[in-house]
Amino acid sequence: MKKIVVAIIAMTVLCGVAQAQRHIEFRWHGVYLTGNLSYGANLNRTVEEGGVVGDTLSAFMPTFTAGYQFRKEAGVGLGFSYVADPTGAYTQLPVFVELRSHYMRSRLTPYTALQVGYTIPLGMSSAPNPVSNKIEEGGLYFGIEVGGRYAISRSTAVGVHAMYRLLQSNVLQRSDINGTPMLATPVVLHVVGGGVSFYFGN
Repeated sequence: MKKIVVAIIAMTVLCGVAQAQRHIEFRWHGVYLTGNLSYGANLNRTVEEGGVVGDTLSAFMPTFTAGYQFRKEAGVGLGFSYVADPTGAYTQLPVFVELRSHYMRSRLTPYTALQVGYTIPLGMSSAPNPVSNKIEEGGLYFGIEVGGRYAISRSTAVGVHAMYRLLQSNVLQRSDINGTPMLATPVVLHVVGGGVSFYFGN
């Protein structure tokens, strides 16, 4: 009888240890770092004279943030993103404050991130076709990210996400094929996309 009781206790302990090993939760309290590899394109494309489509953006947008997680539902960070427009017209550097939230104490958890900041123009312009564009003054940046995070260990995780970004340029200078400045206008791009994320915690 004693052997049976001992065997039951031993099996219970082993099952508990195995379950504990399977339950890996990313460390939610403390400093965190994230890196995103995202790709997006704007939805609000305009049609200029002659049927030419203008104000288009399709770009890789790597993003990096560093912050502090107070609770699993609330972390605050600072970050920046590089909008790598291959035409050069809308290449810019949004800098932002982030509010990040996770919703489950499990290995796989959904999360959201809200970002608000300012876009810094980097002085690049597109080749005239038939006009060239160059951001002279940045503007509001707003981002929403929704995704899922999977913990590899207590301090590393990976994830996938969908995103929306509003990129405002207060002054976009347009020039004709001869380089003569034309009317400068404000432009707001509504960008949607997605990508993968990497997480590191202390």
